[in-house]
Amino acid sequence: MRTAEKMTASPSEQKWQRRKEDRPAEIMTAGLRLFAERGFAATRLEDVAEAAGVSKATIYLYFDSKSDLFAAIVRDTAAPRLDEIEKLVETYEGPSADLITLLIGQLREITTPTQLPALVKVILAEAGNFPEIRNFYRDHIIPRGFGNLSRVLHRGIERGEFRPCNVEAAVQSIIFPILMNALARNTFGELPQLDPDSFFAAHAEFVLRGLAADREA
Repeated sequence: MRTAEKMTASPSEQKWQRRKEDRPAEIMTAGLRLFAERGFAATRLEDVAEAAGVSKATIYLYFDSKSDLFAAIVRDTAAPRLDEIEKLVETYEGPSADLITLLIGQLREITTPTQLPALVKVILAEAGNFPEIRNFYRDHIIPRGFGNLSRVLHRGIERGEFRPCNVEAAVQSIIFPILMNALARNTFGELPQLDPDSFFAAHAEFVLRGLAADREA
């Protein structure tokens, strides 16, 4: 029987174990940076492996293909935020207008400091050539994001807080300007004309005025 001393992993063994457990995250971090910088088509798994400090064979221990890696990155980047938004929508009991304001604030947090806009740009640019990427985003990310806002709008209409409207079109009117602002900042940099503070304040005001049940026709 091994003694307690022998059963305790050495510092080097512990470091190796942590390293092995961290490898998927390290590979995704490297892949995220390269996909954002070069695009999907121009990024090779060899490049991702080199950036992550592993062999190409190691990548295949965790991901079946480059598309599988990209899908994992999108899921890892977007899913936690979507979980937070879904929980907020399910538990919030205040006015629907306040909830819309909170959700727009959440969307700002998602699109301002993260690499998600870069990933969206990659998807828009290369989805036609890589339908598996388009299909993953379409089937797993868009329905959750659109569904959260749709539920809030339906609730507001049912309560008489929002005027009746085409909910699907209204959801697009809320989300697409946010994505365009994020994509523009990702493409052109932080220009004064693209200031997120001014944009999100104006966008929230436009959305709430447009939805208000008592607005003038």
